[in-house]
Amino acid sequence: MLLRRIAFRKKCRTLGFLIIAMITFVYVTIVSKSLERIKAPSKYFMVFTCNESTSNTHHQPEPSILPTSKIIKEIPRHISNVSEFAYPIMLWNNYLINNPDLCKMNNNILILIVVKTNPLNFERRSIIRDTWSNKAYFFGVIKVLFLMGNAQNETIQENISREFHEYLDILQGDFLDTYKNLTNKGVMGLRWITENCMQAKMIVKVDDDVVLDTYRLLEIVYPIYENKTRYILCNIFMGGKAPIVRDVKHKWYVKDSELKNIGLLDKKIYPPYCSGFTVILATDLIPAMFGIAHVTPFFWVDDVYLHGLLPMKAKRIDYVSLSRNYTFSYKQAMRCFSGKLPCNFLSIGETKLHEMRPLWNMIQTYHSRRIKKNTTRR
Repeated sequence: MLLRRIAFRKKCRTLGFLIIAMITFVYVTIVSKSLERIKAPSKYFMVFTCNESTSNTHHQPEPSILPTSKIIKEIPRHISNVSEFAYPIMLWNNYLINNPDLCKMNNNILILIVVKTNPLNFERRSIIRDTWSNKAYFFGVIKVLFLMGNAQNETIQENISREFHEYLDILQGDFLDTYKNLTNKGVMGLRWITENCMQAKMIVKVDDDVVLDTYRLLEIVYPIYENKTRYILCNIFMGGKAPIVRDVKHKWYVKDSELKNIGLLDKKIYPPYCSGFTVILATDLIPAMFGIAHVTPFFWVDDVYLHGLLPMKAKRIDYVSLSRNYTFSYKQAMRCFSGKLPCNFLSIGETKLHEMRPLWNMIQTYHSRRIKKNTTRR
């Protein structure tokens, strides 16, 4: 009887150990799965802390030109060696807000429009979404990406976060959004397209005070360049004879040290470059320009850097003038689109906030009238 009791107690202990082991295993499994979910990166990530440094450049030794596919992977994020040259910070710096799937959301994308915007310009972005980039008009063949830096204001950042969650069309970089950081904003756009949107057939870069005739862009401009490569459509600033400003009181004054870094110290004029308010580029140029940015020292005059120095080094590019296809006059644009003759304006720049919607309404009326006229003729 005693032996039976001892044996029974041993069986109970063994069974108890097994039960405890099973409970422990289940608990550990649940905890580990939870930790994996916590550690897993979000597809649409947002970081609310910005670098404390307000510098707009990285210092680094002169790298060699690498194939674009290797640039992103092989150039280190943090450079320890310091040289006399500085390069755009957004070659490596983090995105604060990013939707890497923007171009994958619709397989029919033809044109990506990249809009340089200030974080504070909430209403301008809203109007652009409602008017010339409206999804209801263009059925996903046009996508818009708004580029901005950090506003360094918690309330503004929270509002931008809400805006991003609603529209998923904002790319925000880890740099201060200032006038002299526009080059970083542009390089960030080149990098993002290279990483995420090479399926687009055409890239259009505009400022957020531009009203774009997207009907004309799709119906006339795109078909001409659909199968072409290495082209830039823009306004060549001052016919390629823009003077280098050396007056310290001028908005575009540049220091001798800045000119020396880019090899223009002994020059009186800039190389030909495009006015940045509206530039249309072949998609195949974007990775080339991004790669060249790795070996082109930072220069804060963004139009010169992005639409002059980088394309100049890329070579074999066809420049096409848009000088007859834009205006900075709201009144001239309204007269043109309301008249009986064909209106060739593709871009209207420097529009005031209250001018954007009426101008777009006039553009729509113009195209409705044109379509109706063509239908009647048939």
